[in-house]
Amino acid sequence: MKRRSYVARYEQDENGYWSVIVKIGRKRSAVSDGQTLPKARRRIRQAVALLLDTPESSFDLVDDVVFPKDVRRALQTYEGIKEATQAKVRELETARRRAARALASHGLSRRDAGEILGLTGQRVQQLLAG
Repeated sequence: MKRRSYVARYEQDENGYWSVIVKIGRKRSAVSDGQTLPKARRRIRQAVALLLDTPESSFDLVDDVVFPKDVRRALQTYEGIKEATQAKVRELETARRRAARALASHGLSRRDAGEILGLTGQRVQQLLAG
């Protein structure tokens, strides 16, 4: 049986308090709130479970946090840069492994290769093993 998934829509009021609603079908909704986002998440999960008369672990909630346009734009910029950075980190790890292998094949010890790469000899060993 496929797990049910519901969208939890969060909005923050002028005092910083979070309200959240989950629509379940056409006529039913679970509503809750919380002083913090984690507390609102816990409470809405409990509310949905009570409404459905099912364990809290039997369904998924997908967060839809409402923010003003400038905040959404800043978050999109952040996510884009984060993804690009993670790609560069993977590229760096590949280059590091290749350099370690090249130095080892040239006859350098793990310690000397580490010194050149700015790594420990143990890390060079891990790169060569992986």
